[in-house]
Amino acid sequence: MYSKESVERAIKLFILLLEKGETDEKDRDLVFAYKEDPVAQEIVAQMIEKQAGIKILHVGDKLYVTPSLDNKVFGYSNDELRVKMGLRQDSVSMGLKLYLAYFIILATLAMFYNSDDLNTKVRQYVPIEELEQYVTEKLQMLGTGDYGQYLSAEYEFNFAQVAEYWQSMPAYDETLTNQRMGHKSRVSYLLKVWSFLEEEGLAKVAVDSEIHPTDKLDHMVRKYYAHQKRKDELLALIQQKEIFYA
Repeated sequence: MYSKESVERAIKLFILLLEKGETDEKDRDLVFAYKEDPVAQEIVAQMIEKQAGIKILHVGDKLYVTPSLDNKVFGYSNDELRVKMGLRQDSVSMGLKLYLAYFIILATLAMFYNSDDLNTKVRQYVPIEELEQYVTEKLQMLGTGDYGQYLSAEYEFNFAQVAEYWQSMPAYDETLTNQRMGHKSRVSYLLKVWSFLEEEGLAKVAVDSEIHPTDKLDHMVRKYYAHQKRKDELLALIQQKEIFYA
């Protein structure tokens, strides 16, 4: 039987994280009490996380909340992501634009973390020019040849259209001094995705030229997304490897 104090502590923490997304210095007493209360932790792990479809992450002295995979309540819908990333409605389908944004996130992770298992961070930052070249190279690979045809058939998605859309944009919009304000260049697209990661507390963007991962991102990649089959599938997609499971 759970004690009233442990139940109240677990619920209070859950509500706080839903409101703020993470704890801060003002919540130090609650966080300390929670970490010293194994019953409250059990309530969170066995009941709240499971029923709400969330994960509570412990990173140093802070706690974060993030939706579990496929969470339809606390996760973002495609329309919400379009708005948060500043993607405009035009003649290009929003599904294509969102896939490109997801691919940029995957490419960013692949550059930060060891390519064998996504568990080891191998660099502290990624310059935007290097990421632009990396995404260009990988999309060219996905959109052409036998591998591109295989992926398009396997996932019922036209990867060639994504590659064509990316290639249709110049690297920079030379008419702008602030590339974040643009909508017609690859770097502007990268900055929109980076801005989203920064708002989610997963990265820090330095002078619009390089991205640095946060401790929260490290923890999510190494611990939360530890499912090896999922990692293998993601790595296979970006590395041009075919993986089959019995």
